[in-house]
Amino acid sequence: MSLRVFRWLLWLLLVLLLPLPYFMVELGRVPVAQLMMFAAVTSPLLYTDPGFTSGFIAGLFLAQSLLYGLLLWWAAGRIAGRLPPTRRIVAAAAIAGVLITLASLPLYRAPLTHGPTPTNWLGVW
Repeated sequence: MSLRVFRWLLWLLLVLLLPLPYFMVELGRVPVAQLMMFAAVTSPLLYTDPGFTSGFIAGLFLAQSLLYGLLLWWAAGRIAGRLPPTRRIVAAAAIAGVLITLASLPLYRAPLTHGPTPTNWLGVW
């Protein structure tokens, strides 16, 4: 597997499955993909309702999405650069297995979509 393909695959796995903390009205742990979705949903409010609250909410979601997305891109690059090409497929499968296992556990806390109790990955959406 090429370095470029492995980096993209690893980044997508991390963005879709890794629970990371976020700050909004309440604190939670969700994948970056959900933060990106919230940013995409709230950003049009800047045009339709250009007030402080909608700008603040959209800005927080956008800032956290970009920060985590770039941080995970950097981490995926560091991991990909350290692995020899012969080990990348095995590493991708192992990382995917670990992240999918974590996704099945109640590690996510998504008060905006699920409630105050921890849930698994499906409960976040």
